[in-house]
Amino acid sequence: MPRKTPKLSREGDEVLEFFGFTPNQVVAHNLARAREWKGWTQDQAAEALAPYLGARWSKASLSQAERSVAGRFIRNFNADEIVAFARAFELPVTWFFMPPPPWAEPGVPVKLATADAERFGAALGLLVDLVFGDEAQQALLSLRLDSFLDQVGPGPLTQAQERIAGLVKARIDSLVRHSFADLGQWQTMLHSLANQLEDLETRARQGQPTDPTEAGAAS
Repeated sequence: MPRKTPKLSREGDEVLEFFGFTPNQVVAHNLARAREWKGWTQDQAAEALAPYLGARWSKASLSQAERSVAGRFIRNFNADEIVAFARAFELPVTWFFMPPPPWAEPGVPVKLATADAERFGAALGLLVDLVFGDEAQQALLSLRLDSFLDQVGPGPLTQAQERIAGLVKARIDSLVRHSFADLGQWQTMLHSLANQLEDLETRARQGQPTDPTEAGAAS
């Protein structure tokens, strides 16, 4: 991640250090990641963007846009540009709002710099909520999509519903993996417990002692 001057904020007697990213800097970060994913030079990316932007950015313009992350000059991207990015790099618009790495360096978190949380920064995970939405927002999005597809009529666009469902499932799976990083260990423990319970049930049916200490006394 490019170096930039960390922000300092004071909470009580503790001085907090963090890197604040504005939403425009998040887009800049993901623009560079999209170009790297394609394996393009800045000239190649500018050439691919030209048909969708209506003009060809110079290599310097693209470089400056990517370097917005450093904070010296922050480019204000507009909706037309972000849609052009999505089309040129063959990525969804949401790609350009996905959160960057959560740590700028050990002990220095990255936070989202917004007008309502400029001093302390907002949690970077807020971007995940904004990209995927909560249950109520997903339901509203589904209604909007259903309405649109009903007006369009039958055709390949109906696959959009499956893509949205797959995206939501991917989010849920990711959150589960994050929350239960040691899921395999838990599964092993549960299987072991289930086997023990099954053994106890078998012993009880056969009239054998279920307590190991009782079994020792009986022998």
